[in-house]
Amino acid sequence: VMTHVHSRLIWLDLLRAMAVLAMIVFHFTFDLMYFGYIKAGTVFQPEWRMFERSIAISFLFLAGLSWQHTHRTGIKWLSVWRRVALLGIAAAGISIVTYFTFGPYMIRFGILHLILVMSLLSLPLLTLHWAVPLACAAALGSYFIWADGPVEGSIWMMWLIWTSETAGSVDYRPIMPWGFAFFAGIAAHALLTHLNAFAYHGPVWNWTRPLAWAGRHSLAIYLIHQPILFAGFNIYGFFTN
Repeated sequence: VMTHVHSRLIWLDLLRAMAVLAMIVFHFTFDLMYFGYIKAGTVFQPEWRMFERSIAISFLFLAGLSWQHTHRTGIKWLSVWRRVALLGIAAAGISIVTYFTFGPYMIRFGILHLILVMSLLSLPLLTLHWAVPLACAAALGSYFIWADGPVEGSIWMMWLIWTSETAGSVDYRPIMPWGFAFFAGIAAHALLTHLNAFAYHGPVWNWTRPLAWAGRHSLAIYLIHQPILFAGFNIYGFFTN
């Protein structure tokens, strides 16, 4: 990973960092509920569900935007295989860990699984006009209008859409509708290029460096923050009970 200040778009790292911090706030609140420190069902209230959805959308949008920027001059296959390997291992690890932690509510197709699949599905679109990924985003997002709930279908279709046989999960992001945000990020790259946003690397003020670091290592933070929080709650419970 390149870390020189001029080798990265600091503002993009800062946006990722904001999404990471919001995710940690949500998961900390979930853990408070899970360990019985706040009212059961807190994070399932409408305002918390909206907060959770906005975090997922921001992660997916930024992932699509970054993916398009990486391949703006043509498909970089080394980056493709690196991402497939990294996200494949991470997604499998998340599924295994949550199987032992949450049992039937394990993560079968969560946000990492979706980013992995969308990264591959979007490859043919990365060299096309921005209107194509935008149309794809609209097609997937139309689910919110005509369904926004489970549809009749087999559990084997759960990676594509929420079906009547889909099992419950602590994180579930099927391609329809959640892939819309990834495609929207790809389409937005053209607008930001037109606005010359990618010529601006900053800000480089000292106080932004820790945040930019968090954005640069968002995947690692995503993977380790919950085990750290769980360990902290268990240690706290051990000494207070």
